[in-house]
Amino acid sequence: MSGFLDGWIGIQNWIFEAVVSPVLFRFGLMEWFEPAFNAVEFFMLGVVQIVVIALGMRLLERRWSPERAGERGLIGVDRVYTVLNKLGVIPLVVFILAYPITTEIERQVRVLGVTPPRLEHLVPWLRDHALVTFLLYFALFDFAAYWVHRAQHRFSWWWALHSLHHSQRQVTVWTDDRNHVVDDLLVTLVLVVFSQFVGVQPDDYVLILMIGRLIESWSHANVDQNFGWLIVGPRFHRLHHALASDEERHIQDHNFAPVFPVWDILFGTALYDRKIRPTGVAEMHIDADNGRGWIGQQVTVFWRFLGALVPRFNRA
Repeated sequence: MSGFLDGWIGIQNWIFEAVVSPVLFRFGLMEWFEPAFNAVEFFMLGVVQIVVIALGMRLLERRWSPERAGERGLIGVDRVYTVLNKLGVIPLVVFILAYPITTEIERQVRVLGVTPPRLEHLVPWLRDHALVTFLLYFALFDFAAYWVHRAQHRFSWWWALHSLHHSQRQVTVWTDDRNHVVDDLLVTLVLVVFSQFVGVQPDDYVLILMIGRLIESWSHANVDQNFGWLIVGPRFHRLHHALASDEERHIQDHNFAPVFPVWDILFGTALYDRKIRPTGVAEMHIDADNGRGWIGQQVTVFWRFLGALVPRFNRA
């Protein structure tokens, strides 16, 4: 294990020294030295995630797909989303936009003298049980993400953004990152602030994101697999992407949890069955997202968002 870690750190150092550091020096950005070094690791983790999705998850998807692939061309744009997100391009944009806001919130908290509690302070026993502590923070993070997801469906202006994610007719392991940049920004702001207030540490936050995103990628797989109440699986989450019908008008108001189904079970939104349903949305102007590329989707959905906020901008 130590050999693997040494090799990983060696690659990180090589990329940073050969590529990133000269760029920082050239443009006088050396104050970004530490964040840039961490960003290299984020990039490397992204490469690993893409490999796992492309070589591992896709293999299983092709082998055990319950729903025959239809318009394969629809999946191409989702691959673009995955690459841009996993390699850190979109997260970098979101970080640049969110950083001044989260920093100001953190400053105001310090001014008010508020110290976010940590689970280890509330329950000293946890100090000697790092794995248990991490899982508890993971559960708290997922609890917040569950309610954020419900808000994305509850508020029309937020649904205008989130509907892009649901418009995909061919849901696969590539679909998880199919989101509007503004939607990613809003979700990040809420979850970062929540994490700060419950005491999630930066290293834990990154690990929670990485593990959570891999689980969410798998939960979008076109595979008939379920993990019951333990972890969100493809069958459980695929129902959330089901196309509404006259008999099931509110089918998407179920199975919101990103990682742990227990939140849906506790709050009455869980639905378990083995019925195979088509995926997508019934609204034609949203379904039209499927005919657009990445830029077209981002522009169109932004106007949809403005139209939900200010009716005179509505182009639907």
